[in-house]
Amino acid sequence: MASAGVAVICYWNGRVKKEQNNVVYEGAKVNVLPIKVFHGTTYAGLLDKIYATTAIDRRNFELNIICRYPISSQEYKPIPIKNDEGVELMLVVPSRSGVYCIEIYLEEEPAPLKAEAVALLTRETNGVEVGDDGNNNGAASSELSNYSPKIGNKKLKMEGRKWDGLNEDILVNVLGRVGMESLLLDAPFVCKSWYKASREPQCWENLIFPRYIKPNDLDYISEDNEGENEISEKGYAERLARKYQGNWSVTAFVKFIVNRSCGNAKIIKLPTCCTVKALEYVANECPRLKVLDVSSYNPSINAIIPNYICKWKNLDILRVGRFYVDEILPQNRLHCNNFICLSAAYNYFQGDDAAFLVASLPELKYLDLHGGFIEKEDVVKILKGCKQLVHLDIRESGFL
Repeated sequence: MASAGVAVICYWNGRVKKEQNNVVYEGAKVNVLPIKVFHGTTYAGLLDKIYATTAIDRRNFELNIICRYPISSQEYKPIPIKNDEGVELMLVVPSRSGVYCIEIYLEEEPAPLKAEAVALLTRETNGVEVGDDGNNNGAASSELSNYSPKIGNKKLKMEGRKWDGLNEDILVNVLGRVGMESLLLDAPFVCKSWYKASREPQCWENLIFPRYIKPNDLDYISEDNEGENEISEKGYAERLARKYQGNWSVTAFVKFIVNRSCGNAKIIKLPTCCTVKALEYVANECPRLKVLDVSSYNPSINAIIPNYICKWKNLDILRVGRFYVDEILPQNRLHCNNFICLSAAYNYFQGDDAAFLVASLPELKYLDLHGGFIEKEDVVKILKGCKQLVHLDIRESGFL
């Protein structure tokens, strides 16, 4: 005999609200749909069924499942379902309590990008070279399609293996990791299939712009103080200049790159020379943004960041140069429900700033204030007020 199923009423597009002796689900456009769940279903199986039924994008959203659990005939509690045992206990509710069905409430949370985002924002990267050696401006290379790697002095044979024959989905996945420089100046010139793959929006979700874009920007790099990163950045800018003959504006370049993402950009690090118009375009065209780095000390840009935070509902991580505490923090609190990381290095942090931060972002988990000035009493306030804080960076800070 087939296992009996349990009727489960599934609610989504809202938020759970706890009331006295009851649990309610609120939202402007709450969706409701019944599903049938069989005894023995695992937590993973339940998630699969919910994603399939609700059509919620699994790549971009994680789900919190809350069961409206009857404690008595007149009292309900919100019980999170997080494992197989939770699913099993949920499915016996009808037989134990005499109700006809189970109600579950879904809360959608943007899928985390924490590890990837932090890695991208804490290192200077120009992507992995795919083919061009930097001397042919990305000209197509027939040698690359038949390239065979070497171990020592022995060449490995890869007979019949063609780079241009890679599965397109795999190729898009790989090219989405190589960085903007290779996507612009290398991959498109390998062959037709690589050119086609490099134009897919999935390749342009992480937009790490170079600090220097136009040839004149290279003047910021001192010949006496060229580190490895500076030399790499300079080479990138020079390649752009050779390829496009310098006939572009910073605003036009940012718009060009953002358009490649087709609204799918999740991580953006803006160039040092970013313009107000470019930032405005990013705000309007990148609604899925989770990580924003505007850490260059550009007063005109940092001053208007608070005006656009309302556009980025999914923002998790913000890295800024000049830090306007009383303007940025209220906007984060109001519009960014999943905000967990703030980086504002080399800033003065004084007066009521610490109290304001604690009041605005009590659930902050990562805070970077290194290289600035802060009072010792304010450090204590932050540690006591932000109880979920797991990382506080005040290295090289002066204490007022």
